[in-house]
Amino acid sequence: MDRGRNGSYPSPTVGNQLAKISVGALLTCLGLALGAAPASAQNRVLELSYTPTARAQIAIWVETGEGTYLRTFRLTDAVARRGIGNRPGALQMNSGYHWPYGRREGVLPIWGHRRLEGEGEPFRRVIFQDRASEGFASRTTADASEDDFYCLSFNRDFSSKETLEGIDPTVDAMACPTVFNSDKGRYLTEGDVVGGYAEPFEDEMGVTSDMRVMDLTSLYPARRDLDQWGADDHPDSRLFLDETRTAMPEIDAVTMATPAGERLHRLQLALPAGWEPGEYVLYVEVNVEGDYNGAQWGPERFPTPTGPRWDTWAENYGYPYRGQPAVLYAVPFTLNSQGGVYTARDPMGYGEIHGMDGEVRPLDATISNDPVGAPGSGADRLLLQGDDTRLTLRVVPSNVCDGPEPPDACFQECSIDADCGMEGFLCYQNECLDECNDQVAAAPMPVADLQVTPMERSWEQATVEFTAPSSTREIFEYQVRVARTPYDPSTPFDEWGVEAKVAAAAEERVVIDPHAALPGETVSVDVGHLERESTYYVGIRAVDSCSAAGEVVVAEHQTTAVKFTTVSPCFVATATYGTPMAEEIGVLRRFRDRYLMSNGAGRALVEAYYDVGPAAADEIREDDGLRAVSRAILEPIVAFARWVVED
Repeated sequence: MDRGRNGSYPSPTVGNQLAKISVGALLTCLGLALGAAPASAQNRVLELSYTPTARAQIAIWVETGEGTYLRTFRLTDAVARRGIGNRPGALQMNSGYHWPYGRREGVLPIWGHRRLEGEGEPFRRVIFQDRASEGFASRTTADASEDDFYCLSFNRDFSSKETLEGIDPTVDAMACPTVFNSDKGRYLTEGDVVGGYAEPFEDEMGVTSDMRVMDLTSLYPARRDLDQWGADDHPDSRLFLDETRTAMPEIDAVTMATPAGERLHRLQLALPAGWEPGEYVLYVEVNVEGDYNGAQWGPERFPTPTGPRWDTWAENYGYPYRGQPAVLYAVPFTLNSQGGVYTARDPMGYGEIHGMDGEVRPLDATISNDPVGAPGSGADRLLLQGDDTRLTLRVVPSNVCDGPEPPDACFQECSIDADCGMEGFLCYQNECLDECNDQVAAAPMPVADLQVTPMERSWEQATVEFTAPSSTREIFEYQVRVARTPYDPSTPFDEWGVEAKVAAAAEERVVIDPHAALPGETVSVDVGHLERESTYYVGIRAVDSCSAAGEVVVAEHQTTAVKFTTVSPCFVATATYGTPMAEEIGVLRRFRDRYLMSNGAGRALVEAYYDVGPAAADEIREDDGLRAVSRAILEPIVAFARWVVED
């Protein structure tokens, strides 16, 4: 960890035949694919930039310089809404693609314990309703109902670590081929504890096994994504949502979708107005299931548990998920009107693998810290950037003109921003002011012409289009949220529904480049992970560089019944990537629709491809070698298509 400006270290804790197929069909596939109301600015704003590895679970919070927990600002969806830290099943139970059981109590333990130390309320612990053991993955009683998200695929190929990592992406659209019924669980009671109810727990190396007594409470929230229940669901499951909100009132506002891996992410954190100037520390805890590191952190030391307390499904399906524990990054910063930039390179330490405590163990040689040899692993879960940092925190200057020793530009007469002669200043009502001054009461205008239209897989994907608005200040982001209920203006937007997710197999957050369109131009993004035959409301607003938000604009969308069709007629690319839901397919599809189908030459090229594409795809689909080479050939094609579509 690097000491930031004005900061100090805190003390807490893939032949020719292919050429005939690829150059003809794949290049043809290239053708297929190518072708406000006034609002006050928040005067205390942080901008956080980082590039996570894939599937990272993240908690972001702030403490005082003395180590007092203040507030959680972000918590990834799997923990905050899907309940992976507090659900039925023993904490050591295997994992897999959309695996439904097993409490991942070591997912973000430092955050969990620090929150409780900061007088946060604990959550009630969730267990199976009525099974012989918390180690049983298969049901033994009538205890389940349909699950819209989780599934248990008793196919070893579909529940492997390789599947989860996307090494074999064919399973992305196949791992949950049928409706799965899961046990949503119930709360652990005092009677359970007195009666000796416990969970199976193995020592390292699987040497001995015992039953571990569980606390009545948990560090983590129960799942909050349930909106319908079956006759066999326990009444407790109807309490999960409201009781979690009671224990952590800010949970809706801080929940964020998993950020896409290996892409730069920028977050804006609006601080409470009452926070005094002074020294603070921003913490970012990051974990990834199955982040192995040889014998030290992996299945050799933490194997799949076995024995009479685990059923055959728990022992033979899925994979042992325990790898390197959560790592913690810290960025000390000074909160004042002048702002500043602060960075961190290495984690300050790591947590306990089972979440038993909140101690921060100093970073040591057991944790991978090799961006070249082990990229995305261990300390590199936040990828090392070219400037030799992993986290960059900017305290946005605010009310500089009202602070001590204001710059000469303050309050000068002006006609345009350039008259002020200083970066970060604008000409507002013929007067030069720092852009985040409270007197600049101008939020972005509302987005216009919002439309939500179905895609080919219309029951789960849709295209959102709108016209970019004007804004006095630079637009920092477009916030897109999806809900089952209409938007109530009295409800804070960040507490309504959930962040929109990309139209791909991964449940990742939709991110719209705020510089992709000038005011009056059209912005388009594909969203996914919608349920069939359901009514949705898609809301969007623009937020500027000072955290001032424009009005929320909402459009209604109705999904259809399941259509068993191919997502994209880009046959070769679909065969190459193994799933019609691959993100690359979406890029190619958008390029086809926007740049080819709009003109005669492009449409002719598309029709020609339809004649040769299926045969080429048949050659590639069953040959791993051809698929690998096809990927290599498609990479620059997809990159070009992405550049045209997104830039």
